[in-house]
Order: sequence, then structure tokens, then C-alpha cells
Amino acid sequence: RILQSNSSGTRRHSSAKMKAVVLIALFACVVAVAYGDLVCGTNYCKQHPCTSPLPANSCRAPAEYRPNHSGKCACCPACVTLLSEDDDCKTYSKELGETPSAVCRPPLKCVGAKCVKVKN
Repeated sequence: RILQSNSSGTRRHSSAKMKAVVLIALFACVVAVAYGDLVCGTNYCKQHPCTSPLPANSCRAPAEYRPNHSGKCACCPACVTLLSEDDDCKTYSKELGETPSAVCRPPLKCVGAKCVKVKN
């Protein structure tokens, strides 16, 4: 009888571990969102102006000029191709300086790597 395991205690221990994992994951998500706000903030582009300007008339169709689209925190202008419904797309992180050369044409959104209409 001394060697019998206490399954009730094991379940409680597993439940506590699961709660800890969920809390850590939630905390990591909150930190990631806050980091984006801390990195870019509202004045980032004013404090770190674009060093590679692009004239507004330099884009050729079907590309569109966007004054704040490229570089870290999207501080620089870029020529961007607008994608149509069902076109392949990718989501990007402006905080990491990822610059998409093509984005879904408004009001389409990139969902599941495809440009789709999103119901409001």
C-alpha cells in the first residue's frame, strides 16, 4: 500500500503545470504586443527619419506610392503592388523592418496566405 501512487495528486500537479504554461504563454503574447509599441511608438519616425527617400512619381502601374510603408516601423515611402481577391499574400512585421512589395487591395485582408473579403 505504501508503493501505490496517488493519481489524484498527480492530476493536481499536471493541472498546475498546465496553468503555469498557459500563463507564461499569455505573458509572452502581451510582451510581444507591448514590444511592438515600445519599438515603434508614435514618434519613432520623427526621431528616426527615412534615409532613403523615394519620389512620389517614381512608381509604375500597377504599383501604388505609399509614403509610410517600408523600413523599420514603416517610416519610408515605397512602391507597393495591390493584390486582388484570392491572390497569394503574406503578413509582415513593421517592427522588424519587413517590407512587403505587394499587399491586398483594400478592403481585402491577408488571411491564410490569401487575399480575402472579411465580413465586418
